[in-house]
Amino acid sequence: MKGMSLLLAALILAPPASAQRRFRVGPVTSVIVLDEGSASEKFSSFGGTLAFLSSHDAETGVSIARYADLSSSSCERSLTFFGLDSYYYPVGADRVAPFASTQLGLARVRDEDPDLLFGTCLPSEPTNQIGIGFGLGVRVNVGNEIAGTVEGRFFQVPQSAIQALEARANISVAFGKRRVGELLQGTVGPALGVWIPLSGSLSGRGPLVGVRFRRDSRTAGTVGLQVDYVPLELTEACTACDPTPFAIFFAPGYETALLPRWGRFYGTVGVLIAGFPAEGPDRGIAQGAQGGLGADIYTGPGLMVNVNARVVWLRRTSGENAFAVQVAASLSPKLVHRKAGS
Repeated sequence: MKGMSLLLAALILAPPASAQRRFRVGPVTSVIVLDEGSASEKFSSFGGTLAFLSSHDAETGVSIARYADLSSSSCERSLTFFGLDSYYYPVGADRVAPFASTQLGLARVRDEDPDLLFGTCLPSEPTNQIGIGFGLGVRVNVGNEIAGTVEGRFFQVPQSAIQALEARANISVAFGKRRVGELLQGTVGPALGVWIPLSGSLSGRGPLVGVRFRRDSRTAGTVGLQVDYVPLELTEACTACDPTPFAIFFAPGYETALLPRWGRFYGTVGVLIAGFPAEGPDRGIAQGAQGGLGADIYTGPGLMVNVNARVVWLRRTSGENAFAVQVAASLSPKLVHRKAGS
């Protein structure tokens, strides 16, 4: 279910395969932070990526990464990951370009457990599992031949101890011709919101801080995405865990709008993916759905204010269904829609 949710999110954000022309190739390195309960430990990885870009749409690629040591003890914990990557550029991939990323792939995991009686490591055979990642980043282009990316994301290999925050960096050599895709110029801006619980044991304990992406197509509706840092509080009893967890919400959706003179009035529906990196009953990835109404209010020749309210359903790792209303506001450059782009 988690893999299917992320695959659906990637399909919402990805361009048609026929739009792929330009590509880049280069090495990737990362620092990953694992929460081991009493402390957090940092580890590194190395690998490479090959990605194909349509200049005004998005990017699809493949990558390989080797995490040679992820263990806080003398027992081995290692990972080799083969991933399918999707990068979404709302304002194009030229110059300095923010993006949202999703990744789904095959993880080859070896994880030895310590023998508490004899103090040795219990032998373990490598296992094949599905790995999932999503996050935000910035791409910087130097001329037409060099592209570098820096990205922060949530990364998980289910059924293992790897549920973590990760910072990745890549520098690539770019080849090929640019091609204009089916999406118009998009917009991106900061967002601020609140979590109002309706049912379940998750309550908000502070503002939601995030980034909102949106982009119109030439022939259909608008593709939207909001990524939030969400501070939460458990209202249920919590033994040996942090009662104040936080999550990274990744909420892609499809918008259809009316276009009055003052801006846009729209409805949206989509999936919800939530990453919980810390120890506790929710650690890992939860999934759900979200939908609601919003309005873009033009405040000048180049800016707009967005206000929106969404009903959020989240299926927790514990099996509980949490429902809430998320109310948010954001500021961004004016969205180019079909009427203006035709």
